[in-house]
Amino acid sequence: MFYTLDMHRYADEVLARAAGRVWAEGRANPIEWEIHTRLGVFTTQDRATWRTQSGDWTAELRRSKNGRHFLLALFEGGVYRGRYDATGWHRATERRRIRQLRTYPLPLVA
Repeated sequence: MFYTLDMHRYADEVLARAAGRVWAEGRANPIEWEIHTRLGVFTTQDRATWRTQSGDWTAELRRSKNGRHFLLALFEGGVYRGRYDATGWHRATERRRIRQLRTYPLPLVA
């Protein structure tokens, strides 16, 4: 994968704070709510995926592999950067990583 010069320029503290805001504000407020972070302004249309206006950052609400809790996976340019859950921020490691963004089926048009 090719990286631009801006990729991975944010420290874990900034990512943790941004993911925490999306986690707290995104789930509790109306769907048209905008979440302002240092990464950009996150918006959603389905409460499962938040994207910045530039499209550089994506946050996805997912269920854990064992199905017992939810987590918010954070991607930068399609690259997994970490997750946020009830216990806080967990940065991406080689051992624990989400391989790719989810693909959603296109709506059927009649």
